[in-house]
Amino acid sequence: MRDDVEAALDKLGLTDFTLVGHSMGGAVALLVAMGRPDLVGRLIVEDVSPPYPRDRAIPDRPEGALDFDWAVVPAIVTQVNAGDQAAWDGLTAITAPTLLIAGGPASHIDQDQIAAAAARIPRADLVTIPAGHLVHSGCPAQFADAVLTWLAG
Repeated sequence: MRDDVEAALDKLGLTDFTLVGHSMGGAVALLVAMGRPDLVGRLIVEDVSPPYPRDRAIPDRPEGALDFDWAVVPAIVTQVNAGDQAAWDGLTAITAPTLLIAGGPASHIDQDQIAAAAARIPRADLVTIPAGHLVHSGCPAQFADAVLTWLAG
């Protein structure tokens, strides 16, 4: 996914922009920012850290026709469960000012892991909005205020 994002950005000729990602998209955004600091001017990630070792169950396949490739689901869960030490180590290479927005105790994402990620990124700010994993839709006004205030500097 990181490679796809980087290829699209290169094709569009985008540099020095604000990259925003939520959940898995946030993990991809972290990878882009650490691997291609020439592209990312600012980084905002919502309720995510790099993968850390855990034992999340692979969900059962839903019945009937699906509008997505089911094989991706167990592949991603397996990869996330394994953790990614290289991604954790790479956080120190992120040069863009970074805002991490955590969803608080109602989120299924380990909030201590988000704080640990923020501590490794040289120019990171961490804001917690107790809305669960979907901060942007659970508390849209607070989410927008946090993002816009941070962008305004």
